[in-house]
Amino acid sequence: MASLASFEEVLLSPKPGLVCPDSAGSHSDMNWATFAAGASALAPFWRVQALEGARFPHYKPLEELGANLRLVGREMESAMFEATGGVNTHKGLIFALSLIVGASGLCFSRGRTSKDSVLKTAGDLIRASVTEEMEDIGRRGRRGEELTHGEKIYFLHGIGGIRAEAKNGFPSVKKGLDALEEAVSRGAALRDAAISALLVLMAECEDTNVMHRGGVRFWSGEYKEMTRDAMAKFDPVDPRFYESVRYLDKRLIERGASPGGAADLLACTLFMYRSII
Repeated sequence: MASLASFEEVLLSPKPGLVCPDSAGSHSDMNWATFAAGASALAPFWRVQALEGARFPHYKPLEELGANLRLVGREMESAMFEATGGVNTHKGLIFALSLIVGASGLCFSRGRTSKDSVLKTAGDLIRASVTEEMEDIGRRGRRGEELTHGEKIYFLHGIGGIRAEAKNGFPSVKKGLDALEEAVSRGAALRDAAISALLVLMAECEDTNVMHRGGVRFWSGEYKEMTRDAMAKFDPVDPRFYESVRYLDKRLIERGASPGGAADLLACTLFMYRSII
């Protein structure tokens, strides 16, 4: 289900500013085939992450499972980069979906299979280490050390991005999943429901990919306004309402902005949808 979700995300179209089969979105260094290569390289590892959770001993602290998942995640990154020729297609997804898949294995083995249990457990696995990482970013930033793009955004603006999303139990994924399930219950096809969920995720999550390319002010202002306008006009039950999504795609490509964080969370949402039905 995790592998399928990763392929469903890249094959979904149209996705504003994102790579899909008929567009490279705001990217010049990758296309959908690059993403397919990355997703293929990751496919064998999702079972490993699930079993890490399913076989984790009751008596050990959950943070240890989080550390185990991240160790496997480094192997996944290496496999991805080898398959894509050094292009980062799924680094954010490896972090987020590994936690959710590992938490799913753990919860299944302990008889707790609700979506709330899985997402809360995913946050529990990483909360302590992520909090420590964020404190370390502040210390390094104050010393003037070099920071990554995401670390700079946290140091300067206090925006935690995917780290905060994970440690808080993936609240954006919950909202995306609610939107997807609601659309399906109204009779929408999964493809159209997934677009509806993506727009919700774009509006809700702290997407440092957008901030890096367009700036924090653009993300908190114009980007949010355009996304919410597209949400208001899009009806997943009626495919004629795709005009607002295509217009948003055009505007984001003009700005060179790509909501890659929301795309990663959409794959997580699709996994959660399949794992609880």
